[in-house]
Amino acid sequence: MSAEQRMIDETPQLVPLYELLKAVLPHEGERAEIMRHHLIRGGVRPSMWRLLHRVGCDWMTALLPFYKRGPLWKANAGLDLLLVAESFGTHSLAPGWLLHALMSQAGNPNRPARHYRSRLNDLDGLNARLGRWVQNEQLEPVLRDNAQLVFHWATTQWRRGSGHGLKRLTLRSLLRVVAEHEERERARALVADPWPNPVVSMLNCRLEGFKAVVIRNALELWEEGQRMRHCAYEKLSTCSSGGYVVVSLRPVSGGRPLATVGIRRTSDQALFHQVTGFANQAVPRDVQFEARRLAVELHLRLKGRPSHFQEPPAIRAASANESPLLLEEHREISAKSA
Repeated sequence: MSAEQRMIDETPQLVPLYELLKAVLPHEGERAEIMRHHLIRGGVRPSMWRLLHRVGCDWMTALLPFYKRGPLWKANAGLDLLLVAESFGTHSLAPGWLLHALMSQAGNPNRPARHYRSRLNDLDGLNARLGRWVQNEQLEPVLRDNAQLVFHWATTQWRRGSGHGLKRLTLRSLLRVVAEHEERERARALVADPWPNPVVSMLNCRLEGFKAVVIRNALELWEEGQRMRHCAYEKLSTCSSGGYVVVSLRPVSGGRPLATVGIRRTSDQALFHQVTGFANQAVPRDVQFEARRLAVELHLRLKGRPSHFQEPPAIRAASANESPLLLEEHREISAKSA
């Protein structure tokens, strides 16, 4: 029996991790032991390795879309994911939604990054506290509802060394600090200087039942970020200078937006930058096509050229074959939240 087959038989819970790491592991030796040495050299704690033996590694697959593909990207993603997860503690595994909320502060499946651990390690003290709270049945749903806001506040306001009072910190007091911060941000948005007059206030949305609304001022930008639980408001300075355009894809009938589109612009050019869904989730393929088409439409308007060209077949095909269910689900959610 080969060493690989023996690992599959004896520790099947480690197979998903092995599939990520095997390209960088030596060919000889017991597979599980080789993995353990590789991870510990990379900074993973022995307690995290023991946790993986208990809970398995299937959870890692759902977070791989956060990572940019390239040479050995799976091995790098596997190590990085473990380091991010262990920042919440190793008594139990942090739930996927908590990892998603943290990682979306530095990237997302629509705009993946190569690594997250080094960009978010200032939050280790806070993460350890959150990892304990999430194990509490009463606190878990409260934290789930506010995780995006907490991490957004933390990535802009938290600093290394700020954790001296963490032992006395409660979730209620943390959420109060976050809410006060959000109110201050909204107050600043209300009195912010007006932006340059946009080229258009609406673009032609080709997704049935949706409209493309151009964000026109700081308050609208802040509200878009709040409703969609992402960091659109960080684009305030470039939007106010006219170098960035944010477009909200919204149901015609009202309710939560479907996606937010970011477009870089100059005086006579527009270039697609990114599109993201609620809480930085991946968007359906037809929404990706539409976001890029909107950037082309804005570019043509800036050039003073007609923008009413034929709808690309790819958008129609994706809408018909791939995403109508996702769009329909969004319409139902939007109707409930309206």
